[in-house]
Amino acid sequence: MSDARRAHAELCAAAANALAAVPAAHQPEILVGFDGFIDDIIDLVDKRTSAKDYTRVRTITDFGNKVLAAAGKSAGIGAVTKVTKLGGNGPIMANALCAQDSQVVAVGILGEPQIHPVFQPLAARAKRTVSLGNAAVTSALEFEDGKVMLNFSDPMATITFDHVAARCGGLDGLKAMFRSAAGIATVNWSQTPGMTAMWRRLASEVLPGLRPDRPLWFVDLADPHRCTDEDIRAGFAALQEIQKHADVVLGLNENECRQMCGVFKIAYPANPVEWEAAREACVLLREKFSFSRVMCHLVKSSAVAWQGGSAAADGFWEPKPKITTGAGDHYNAGFFAALLAGIAPAQCLQLGGATSGHYVRTAESPTRAQVITFLRAAAKVS
Repeated sequence: MSDARRAHAELCAAAANALAAVPAAHQPEILVGFDGFIDDIIDLVDKRTSAKDYTRVRTITDFGNKVLAAAGKSAGIGAVTKVTKLGGNGPIMANALCAQDSQVVAVGILGEPQIHPVFQPLAARAKRTVSLGNAAVTSALEFEDGKVMLNFSDPMATITFDHVAARCGGLDGLKAMFRSAAGIATVNWSQTPGMTAMWRRLASEVLPGLRPDRPLWFVDLADPHRCTDEDIRAGFAALQEIQKHADVVLGLNENECRQMCGVFKIAYPANPVEWEAAREACVLLREKFSFSRVMCHLVKSSAVAWQGGSAAADGFWEPKPKITTGAGDHYNAGFFAALLAGIAPAQCLQLGGATSGHYVRTAESPTRAQVITFLRAAAKVS
């Protein structure tokens, strides 16, 4: 066994043991908001051999070539909806946190006047569910090398500070929710037009003097390539206001990490080892904004930086996943749950990776026991 594989095995075993040592009674309350999507997971048809049988368009490149070939003409591409499921960064993360025994308060656009059936299992598992209105819709075109998300997101415009407060019992009700949560996750910033303004008002109207401690506050930008540099700078300024009252944990994927470095004129590290480059980038971003932690999960690895240091590790890449939509949200859930349990940062990386790794292989959100089993199996294989 190589030194790298031995180190990976030892880290997997240590992470499994750390999670196994968390008492069953540790069930932190986590507030998650504020989006909500109905996700249609779709195969595009390359060739159909019968009414039920087909070969799929395998790669994004193949799909792109079909689109390019239709330029100046027209084209029809068959589509098969494999499954309709709950979607949105918030509901997927909330569902994954419920599976690991967190007491989740889920706030989002989950249906009106009734919660939509795809969100009913989440509503049954969560401690509390607050719907802000009708859900948005995503058509997720899945390929072997990635996915293309078509978002029909008009309902996201209804997510504002005033509307959230009104649905949560007014300003007093909102304060009560933020006071009792051990962890807070505000996700899908890029598709929530009112999120930056909401962060500002939370920082000025809700958080000052609210509680003696500093809760962990997870943030997922969610593919901000669609946002202007000016919007990104405004969002980060608002997060710095949040940081005065809570410990901000910024979660990024590789593309987001590279984009943030570009926006803020930070040279992305040239280290040939992908997780070491990401680790160095996390250090630079954390130092610039003084956030509590900056984490980056890549396809095959992950990294994190905090005030006292940084860590990076190889992960659990699956070449033929059963599902990819929601993989990042599961990583975030496993990582954030581990942080709230007081587990060491390097082990948190593996717990996030194992949560995501189990999910992409099974299309199911793992329990704590399943995460432990996954890690112990990985330790033996490594």
